[in-house]
Amino acid sequence: MVNAEEKQEKLSNLEWLGQQLRAKTANYEAEVPATNNSSINWEDRCGAIAFLPNDESKAYASILVWGDYRDNTKQYAVVVDYIAEYIWRMVQEEMNKKRDTFDMIKFCKHVARMELFYSLRPALREYHTLKGRLVFSGIDYIEPNTYSKRYGWLCDAVALLLKELHDEIEHYVGSYRKQLKD
Repeated sequence: MVNAEEKQEKLSNLEWLGQQLRAKTANYEAEVPATNNSSINWEDRCGAIAFLPNDESKAYASILVWGDYRDNTKQYAVVVDYIAEYIWRMVQEEMNKKRDTFDMIKFCKHVARMELFYSLRPALREYHTLKGRLVFSGIDYIEPNTYSKRYGWLCDAVALLLKELHDEIEHYVGSYRKQLKD
């Protein structure tokens, strides 16, 4: 039989973080850790989010933990703005010779919102055509073929950026967990 402490060890850092922070059925059984220390509660887990080094990783961790995928929350806006700024810099470097007839800053914001939305719901991506994803995200001023050829690489860039944020969260929450144990 696996005890509670061993179960805790097997969780990824992000799973551990969300363990007592998500809505769940009440459990009235007292959990006493084997070491006789006080057990880790939801305040400790919230402290792990506060321990993260920057606003974008705090916001992304909040989205991943609480599952708040709506684009009307502060956390969602922080992550979208971070992604948009990142891809705006990339687009400037990559496309400085080409002239576009639309607002590139607005375009980067739309791409950021689209990619974040579909990264949080990967099953939807396969059901929505590229044209549908573009129109849904407010990018109705570019043909899907043009988007694929000129800007398709932005999808991969955003995926890498979100992976880096995820890894950063895992690292810092892991450090925080280790500090709690010691």
